[in-house]
Amino acid sequence: MTKKVNLGSFDMIRFARRYGTVLFGVLVFIFFSIFANNFLTLNAQLILLRQMSMLTIVALGFTFVMAAGGFDMSVGNAAGLINITFGGVLIATNAIVPAILAAVAVGLAVGLTNGVLVAYIGIPDFIGTFSVGIITVGIKMLISRGNPTFFPTDINPIGVFIGQGRVGVVPFPVILMLALVVLVYFIMKKTTLGRRIYAVGGNKVASQYGGINVKKYRLITFLLSGLMLSIASIVLTSRLGSAQPLAGEEFLLDTIAAVFLSTTMFGEGEPTPLGTFVGAFIITMLTGGLTMMGVPYFYQYITKGSVVILSVMLSVVLNAKVKG
Repeated sequence: MTKKVNLGSFDMIRFARRYGTVLFGVLVFIFFSIFANNFLTLNAQLILLRQMSMLTIVALGFTFVMAAGGFDMSVGNAAGLINITFGGVLIATNAIVPAILAAVAVGLAVGLTNGVLVAYIGIPDFIGTFSVGIITVGIKMLISRGNPTFFPTDINPIGVFIGQGRVGVVPFPVILMLALVVLVYFIMKKTTLGRRIYAVGGNKVASQYGGINVKKYRLITFLLSGLMLSIASIVLTSRLGSAQPLAGEEFLLDTIAAVFLSTTMFGEGEPTPLGTFVGAFIITMLTGGLTMMGVPYFYQYITKGSVVILSVMLSVVLNAKVKG
């Protein structure tokens, strides 16, 4: 006898739950391919991928925090402080290693402060990380007086290559992004660290009783978020060719959007590196495609916010139906 394929409503719901967001991304790509001039050209796609690289790297750090049940509101404001640190040291010394180390040190300091406030002192994530972000605004404005500093023409070439260089036709930031996606995927899915981070995010009390040091692992996630923010900010500074105190402020909204989209993908219900990668791709497509169509920037914010709301609503409804 031929076995019948079940095409009932449950199967359709399960398919939508696992692949609905990916399908949406495909539809967005098709839409812009038709209506946005030059969207399908190699140059346009490489520009989008380079823009996506910085968002993806920041969002990977945010993925660590959110997987542990946390939230990091400091990433947008702190990016500017890292930006002027990297750019300032590079301009002053013309040496790439001290500039990178200084930038990473600032990112880790921000992550450490967030982790101590949230995990050890017990301040709610939103309040603690938001306050740290505000503090970084004051520090970067104190240092820079709000003024950008541009790279001189004889700046260390590696400092320019990080954000503007290419390997063949592929921008270096894209290669860096892909390498970090693979690395974070390995950490989250194949190591004890990743499993414990997900365990903490799933149930902090049960994790504590199971012998996991919840405070320690929450602190680690904020440190990793600070490290990823440092890498993305270094790329951004190099790409701009200047130390800009306001650069990177858009990271927060787009990062939240990308990671929330991640939680709706593949039926996971939790942020994953691959989901974050796809989420960042969708958000970058929306921004780039709408720009190519000449849509004003304020409509772009409305669109991205609406996409996140609809995605989360769809995930909640589908999950409820599956459980029911």
